[in-house]
Amino acid sequence: MKRMLLTSRYCLMAIVSIVVMASCASSRKSSSQHAYMNKQYEELKNTLNDAEVSIIKDSLKVIFPNNVLFSSSSDQVNESVKPTFKHFADVLNKYNKTKILITGHTDNTGTAEYNRELSERRATGAKQLLNSFEVNNDRMFTWGLSDRDPIATNNTEAGKAKNRRVEFVILYDVKN
Repeated sequence: MKRMLLTSRYCLMAIVSIVVMASCASSRKSSSQHAYMNKQYEELKNTLNDAEVSIIKDSLKVIFPNNVLFSSSSDQVNESVKPTFKHFADVLNKYNKTKILITGHTDNTGTAEYNRELSERRATGAKQLLNSFEVNNDRMFTWGLSDRDPIATNNTEAGKAKNRRVEFVILYDVKN
């Protein structure tokens, strides 16, 4: 009986040790992911003057205002933004352990169908431009959100201009 109790204690101690070591390894992995994303954030912040770059938990958000990327009511990327996108793509390619969600947004002017299609075309146009700078298509996903997620009021021209945008959400790919 005493021997069985002693064996049980050793088994319990071994299990506790394994759990502690596994949680430490998981914590190290999580902390290395956090450090990776922080480095990418700093580089994006220093590289992209025309964009708003923020870090939210373990993801990054990059917002290019509409007037930087597209002319009003257009899905054609402005030629003037291509050098900035080249720098953006260079950083994305350097930090290739990430996935990128590209969302297109509009103001509430126009029909719901028109705004949905325009927001999708804008997201796709931004993706194609990044792909032209060798960002892997498999890392990028697009979504047209139309006017469903405004960041300002649609009651003023200034607010509408802020709502016409493309956002990039950069997430660590846990499969890497």
